[in-house]
Amino acid sequence: MGAANSKEERVYVYANQIPLGLTPKLEQGLAKASSRSSSSSQAAPVAAEPTHKDAAPAGEMNSLDLARLVDEEVGKELARILEKQQMDGLQAKERQASSAEMLSEMRDIAQQINNGSAATRSAAFEKSIDARNRVSECLRDNADRPLNCWKAVGDFRALVGVLESEHVASCRQ
Repeated sequence: MGAANSKEERVYVYANQIPLGLTPKLEQGLAKASSRSSSSSQAAPVAAEPTHKDAAPAGEMNSLDLARLVDEEVGKELARILEKQQMDGLQAKERQASSAEMLSEMRDIAQQINNGSAATRSAAFEKSIDARNRVSECLRDNADRPLNCWKAVGDFRALVGVLESEHVASCRQ
């Protein structure tokens, strides 16, 4: 009696040689969506009567209407996906452009720092570079006895203290 109505029957729509299987729940949802869109697009309400002799009764859709509705939904989804891909591509190009711009700005700033710092180097800075090199040489020569380099390290620390005080004084001005 009611056993036939409780079975899920798959509906196959053949378009472009590709079968689509729709569940009854999806078919009802599409039918409701199409009835809402068709009723909102029409100016006058129409009774639920078939408009031509091949039309399905009220509440049911024939396979042509269903195929058209599925095609519309697939077209909308494909358009949305295409738009998203285009936006993602544009954002990727913007990120690449901004990264390239940032790198060029960083190079310019580094070049300005190097050019400016060469002109403003003090005598203490040059002495500290020499002291650093002496510490490196001493540690290389005394790899097994690094404590023998205490004097070179002390000289370097004193010069770094002078550089720090010069820097603090230049920042206060």
